[in-house]
Formats: sequence, C-alpha cells, structure tokens
Amino acid sequence: MLRSLQKKPFLLVSFIYSLISWYICWFWVAAYRSFLQFNQQAIDDGVSIPLQIFGLLRAGLGQGISGFDYYRFKLYQTSSMLWWQYVFDFQLPFFHSTYQFNAISPTSQTFLSNKLTFAQRLSKAGGQTVATLDSVNLHDNWAIEAWLKLSDNVFIKPESASRSIGCVSLTRHDTDWQFDYLGKQYYGDEGLNAVKALLPACKYIVQPLLSHHSEMSTWQDSDKTITLRVVSCLEQGKCHLVIGNLELNDDSHRRFNVFAIDVLNGSVILDQDYCAKVMRVDLTTRVTIPFWPSVVDEITLAHSLCADVHTVGWDVVITDTEVVLLEGNINWGVNPLQYTAQAPLLPLLISQSSQFAVTPTKAPTVDLR
Repeated sequence: MLRSLQKKPFLLVSFIYSLISWYICWFWVAAYRSFLQFNQQAIDDGVSIPLQIFGLLRAGLGQGISGFDYYRFKLYQTSSMLWWQYVFDFQLPFFHSTYQFNAISPTSQTFLSNKLTFAQRLSKAGGQTVATLDSVNLHDNWAIEAWLKLSDNVFIKPESASRSIGCVSLTRHDTDWQFDYLGKQYYGDEGLNAVKALLPACKYIVQPLLSHHSEMSTWQDSDKTITLRVVSCLEQGKCHLVIGNLELNDDSHRRFNVFAIDVLNGSVILDQDYCAKVMRVDLTTRVTIPFWPSVVDEITLAHSLCADVHTVGWDVVITDTEVVLLEGNINWGVNPLQYTAQAPLLPLLISQSSQFAVTPTKAPTVDLR
C-alpha cells in the first residue's frame, strides 16, 4: 500500500474514504454475510463460533480483511502474524503495478493483451499456439461454413479480452449451426443474430477449438477443454514457475473444480470427495499432467518474449501431441491460486525473486516448499 501511495499520491483521498466507509459499514456487512455462509465450515475444522467472531473482528478491524477472505483462505487456522503474506481483494487494483517495478514496454503490452499478436510472435519464435482461421469484426459477415470446413469445432474470441468475456464456441448441430455462449445454446441464423447482439463490439479471432489430452479426459465428467493456469517469474534472465492451478469442468454446476499443481513436477492431488464423485475411486489420487517438461519450456520461451514483465499468468492447454499456450496475462488473478494452494502468495514470490525481498524486521517469512 505504501509503495502504491508513493507512486500515486492522489490515491490517499480514495484510501481515506474507503477506510471510513469500511469501518462504518462494509466490514459489518461482509462479516455478517460471510459468517452465515461459512461458519459451519469453520466449525467442522474445529473452530468455535466465539473464536470465529474474534477472528473476524481482528481481521476486519485490524487489517481490513474481508470476512469472505477470512473464511476462504481459512485464516482461522493461521497465525494473525502471517496474514500479511496473502494478497487480498482490496489490494488487487495496485498489486501488480506495485510489484512490477520496471515500466512495461509497448511491445510486451501488445504481446500479452492482443491474442492475435501473441499467437503470431510466439509461433515465429518456435512456440506452439492455436492456429488462427480468420479475423473478423462483430458486424462483419461471418464465413461460418468456411470455418467449419477447416475445423469441426471452432472457438471465436475477442483479440483483446480477459476472463472468457465474449468467447463463443461453434459447431454443427444436425443441419444447423450451434453456438455456445455463457452456458446457453443458440442455433442457426437466428442464433447467430442473437449471439452477436450479446457480444461486445470489437475485433475477433477464429481458431479451432482445442481438445485436451485423452488421458486427462478421465479426470472430469465433461467434454469441455481442460485448462491450466500457471504463473511464471523472470528473474535475472531465468524463468521460474511460481504457482499453478488445474481447472476441471463441472457441467452440472457450470463451474470449475480447481486443484493446485506442484510446479516442480506437474503433479496434482485430486481430493477424495472429488475422486469418489467423478472417478469413482475410494482413494485420494495423484495425477501427473502430460508433457509437463514441455509446459515449462513453452512458458520459458513465451516469457522471454516479454522479459520486462516480471510475472505473467499463462493459460495452457495440453493436447494429445503438444503443449499450447492460449495467452499470457499481466494482471493475473491471485485469489483462486491462494484458495487452492491454501498458502499465501507473497512468500512464493519472495522465494523466486530478489526484487520482492523484505527485511526480517518487517515480518517473519515462511518457506512453503
């Protein structure tokens, strides 16, 4: 926070306003709602209601931590001396800019924000990306029949977007086109017009819809593509993987089941409840992501093309034959990674980067490895 204020002093006004409104109103609202939703989870973990209430007060009034983060990070099981090591929601607007240190060049900014440029530059450098079938504007005449001749399953996405905003999958349903957007299906010319009315007005790229490795198909009850989210850090010319998640699809709930990746070897532990539900095995199962050394190599190559960006979050798909990078993100999300690993992010960054080093007098650090 202090580094952010040094870079942008005008944020002090916003900080004071947020502080007052937090103590008067929003802390109490968040604490009450989160307690109703998650108190049983904490009781199951052996934490009594009085201890939960004390922890909520200490976290919210002492450090400005939301009650939802208090429960999701399971801070009731962690010493309050170590809470500072997490990155919380209220820190996100300035977290990445504060810990970037160096200015990001326009070349790197474009590489990581424009999906077409990303695919072209990475492919030219020898990396594996998704082939681009076409590039169109929202109100162009979309050559759908031509696309479906090139690929049975097509994925349409904005050149510059994040969090799957504006992404549409296209396939053939009997004699009609079928569009899948935000969990709903649309058909034929009427469906195309309906989807276009919902999409943001921008330029789109058209690519084949990737299928994940056949071995990974046994990990979920869905035919949707399995994606990895992996964060890398470039320190003194060397690329290190910091943390990662495996996202498995759940069609019945329209959400992801997320599991932490051991970035040293690409292994993942699927919890017992999930295995019993999906894989029908009465055992906590360890799986290994196929081609993991190639995942490391592809990310290392891609990060070398934006070497002035200290940390990047990558979206990765493993097919039957190769590792494909979908995109890289400067402002990668931190909460899902911390929720899944049940570990704070800052010690991991500190262990990978001298730029993140802190003096021992400020707060203790822990080695989570």
